[in-house]
Amino acid sequence: MSRLFAVLLSLTALSACASGPGAGPSDGGERSATLKPGERIALADRSQLRYIGVSNDSRCPPNVQCIRAGDADVNFEFAPAAGAAQALNFNTERATVLTAGTWTIELTSLAPGEAPAATLKIAATP
Repeated sequence: MSRLFAVLLSLTALSACASGPGAGPSDGGERSATLKPGERIALADRSQLRYIGVSNDSRCPPNVQCIRAGDADVNFEFAPAAGAAQALNFNTERATVLTAGTWTIELTSLAPGEAPAATLKIAATP
């Protein structure tokens, strides 16, 4: 009896690991994720999204008065479970929502600084 309990407890623990924070929405729901350059997240369909970094950042620095707010190019790589990876290039002003695979990904914020964190909203495409 105690052996059966130990096996059931182990299976329960393993199933909890499989649905941890790296899993994306599988029911069409949304989730938010904040990543630093170099970090990646796994989505529910086993695809992965990696934050490469920021290029062409002309945003106005914090606590500075600027004539124009500026913008930044934010670069990601989407790797489906099977197939070739593709570049996803967001722009904080012109391209904040992109589609990759079966996912709609929105850049909702980009922190200031040299290696800024990017916050995304990720949802299964209907």
